[in-house]
Amino acid sequence: QGKGDASLKKIRNPRLLQQAEVDKRLKALHRRARWLDSRFSCFCGMLRFGVESLVGLIPIIGDFAGVFLAVTYMNTIRRRFDVPPSIVSQMTINIAIDFCVGLVPILGDLVDTLFKANMRNYALVENYVLQQRKAAQDLEVGGGGGGEGLQEPRPGYFPDLPLRLNAKSAAKAVAMSRR
Repeated sequence: QGKGDASLKKIRNPRLLQQAEVDKRLKALHRRARWLDSRFSCFCGMLRFGVESLVGLIPIIGDFAGVFLAVTYMNTIRRRFDVPPSIVSQMTINIAIDFCVGLVPILGDLVDTLFKANMRNYALVENYVLQQRKAAQDLEVGGGGGGEGLQEPRPGYFPDLPLRLNAKSAAKAVAMSRR
């Protein structure tokens, strides 16, 4: 187990543990997207490119290998977070654009390097997670219609975000936060 795993075990509150797990998963996804799209730089850091761009330089085979890497990354995202179909379709469109543009020799590889489909897909997931956190926080602050009135959120506190958020788990998270 890595150093980060030991620090997660020290957290006593299960909600904080779950939130720490979500943040840990997001960080791992960001590292992988960065590795695929912007790990290296040239021209004094003005142009960043990743492994997918290097593989894409191989005609035809490289473009298919790039799609394979991007689809594998997208499936990792789908396994770790239950993203809605609308986000999955946006991620698929990003991958399709990346593939089609990459098929054009030389110029397509340059545009492919600038497009960064995996970083775009990471941004979609990160925005989704932040929206879910805000929605969970709004549910907690709103009182849920139970006649309890408004509760002030604790500073710097986000209610736990279930890894697979749905209406039932959101209601459960709000109920647990009021105990």
